[in-house]
Amino acid sequence: MTYVSEALLYLCFAILMGTFIIRLVPESRRPDVTVPNGLLLACVIAIPLLSFVPIHQSALLFAKEFETPYGTMIKSILIDIKAGKAWIWTLVASLGLTVLLALPSFRNDKHMPKVGLFITLLLAIWLGYASHASTLYGTKGLIVHSAHFIAVAVWIGILLIAGWFSRNEHHWEAFLGWFSPVAIGCFLIAILAGIMLMGFTTPQYVASWMLPYGQLLLIKHLLLLPLVLFAYSNGFGYRSMIKKSSSFNPRPWLKAESAVALLVFIVTGILGQQTPPHNVKDTLQSVSPSPLFTSIYQGSFSPDLVLGLHPNLASLLMLAAALIMLVGFVLMYRSNRLAPAAAMGLLASVFGYFTLMFGLSA
Repeated sequence: MTYVSEALLYLCFAILMGTFIIRLVPESRRPDVTVPNGLLLACVIAIPLLSFVPIHQSALLFAKEFETPYGTMIKSILIDIKAGKAWIWTLVASLGLTVLLALPSFRNDKHMPKVGLFITLLLAIWLGYASHASTLYGTKGLIVHSAHFIAVAVWIGILLIAGWFSRNEHHWEAFLGWFSPVAIGCFLIAILAGIMLMGFTTPQYVASWMLPYGQLLLIKHLLLLPLVLFAYSNGFGYRSMIKKSSSFNPRPWLKAESAVALLVFIVTGILGQQTPPHNVKDTLQSVSPSPLFTSIYQGSFSPDLVLGLHPNLASLLMLAAALIMLVGFVLMYRSNRLAPAAAMGLLASVFGYFTLMFGLSA
């Protein structure tokens, strides 16, 4: 349940962030977009509910372990723990934004997107305050986690709204004129912040692949490959496609890109419930190795393994297959064939995964 709630939480943030940002842009520089107010209200209401799920599960676990009433444990978490304090502020801000969005006068006010975006940014920062990085590294962890999360939410949020809620392709070139640089900037911020977060939580990146956390982190990173392929094609390939065919419709491609982003959200949600391996050997004392790793790794497993990447025939063949899929994606995009392109993008990630796993050795 927590996995689902985390993924939905990220989706709610993306929808809110994307909606408010697009509404700030002049109509002459964006497609005609209609986002139901009911959806925005649902997202705002869902944020405190979804972010309460891990708190609820922690309270259940600790109440059972310490033989304490559930109510007492919840009170203790909300008052004494950073995640609990952050949730209280999240609840307050969400209630405030819910009331504002429910007022017709506010919904139609020109300042609504600014206020909504400001409150959504505050909610994202409080989510960062409750994060693992913030708990361990204080302000530095808070800033890095918040920057990573906000960058992804802005990028994917605008993508979701433009892909799923635009009614036409009006002003598409003008839209790409500002969205492409924004997307590139968000991607670079997310990558930089992500590397810093890995330094906090997963300093032994390759060795962490022995653990469920490391496997999920690797899968998440590999899913960025088709996401970047779609982003590059949608951002820079659109102009050449529209010259070849004036009937080219970019929205299905944006929907496909957002679907891959949703996969990343799902993996991130599962990842958030795993134990970060600050020290892989120590973590293996309390966490079982990943079944995925043990089923693929060709050597014998022990917690003392010192893994490294050493190319061999199998890994090189997988790398060649991944490169073929990348080339195939580009060709399918130029032919405006969405389904084969999406399949090849995902297969590039799959072959990339086996390239790395087959290349592992002690």
